[in-house]
Amino acid sequence: MAVLLVASSEPRAGRSLIAAALAYRLTRDGAQVTLARLAGDESAVPDAATFAALDGLSAPESPLTPEAVRSLAGDVVLEAPPGPVRELASSLEARVVAVGGAAAPDIDAQKDGLIGAILTRVPTAAVAKVRARAGVLAVLPEDRVLAAPSLDDLAAALGGRWLHRSAEPRSIGRVMIGTVASDAGSPYFGNRERVCVITRFDKTDVQLAALLTDLRCLVITGGGEPSPYLLDRVCSHPDEVSLLSVPGSTVETMAKVEPLYGRSRFDGDGKLRRAVEMLDEAGVSLPLAVAP
Repeated sequence: MAVLLVASSEPRAGRSLIAAALAYRLTRDGAQVTLARLAGDESAVPDAATFAALDGLSAPESPLTPEAVRSLAGDVVLEAPPGPVRELASSLEARVVAVGGAAAPDIDAQKDGLIGAILTRVPTAAVAKVRARAGVLAVLPEDRVLAAPSLDDLAAALGGRWLHRSAEPRSIGRVMIGTVASDAGSPYFGNRERVCVITRFDKTDVQLAALLTDLRCLVITGGGEPSPYLLDRVCSHPDEVSLLSVPGSTVETMAKVEPLYGRSRFDGDGKLRRAVEMLDEAGVSLPLAVAP
């Protein structure tokens, strides 16, 4: 068994996304790979659950101890908690891929076991300069799809309650404020994909106009109860639209949503496909030299 350890010196660096993308590419190219999450921090349980839900990948539903990792058959792409991994990598005889932003501190790992770094969320203007650094495997520029917050992130930040929740893990491409009236609503919302619309709970005409477009989530503000007709339309919508009620005003809600972009948890196949595409474009050769 060979272990590829995906690590970072800081949290929210993109480890889960990169681990899944590397495992997917190795599997696609014919390797027998298990994608797993190491136990040890509060993100381990949701990360493992996300891995297990990915199509085309073999992944345990729960975080693993180092002892459990050793019992796995075949090669393993293993996401570690943030922080030092020198001892862990030595005990598992693992090679390490470091993940982080362009200004992230170096990972604490043995140099002879470090394959290189994949740098994430790099401003487009700095990509060429960062790519020229020694030891860089790939540079992923800032990307709208990868930066998009998930529905769970949205609900947690807004203190909202779900009136209807999509069964699929989904991220939000764009957040838009509802129009003043419904006449311009459909053309306005229809110009964008994977939209979340924020509008007052009593603007039923605007809400119905948004439902005619590529709507992922409707956030109604003000804390009031929406029209029963809206609830009926949302629950019967063929594309599984989520409906979230939040207590604040529309302006207050937008102010809370903005900081979520770029710090959202990896949440499923949509972001995985985009990350795989970006690693392909970056020319990361596969299979990586996983075995020492």
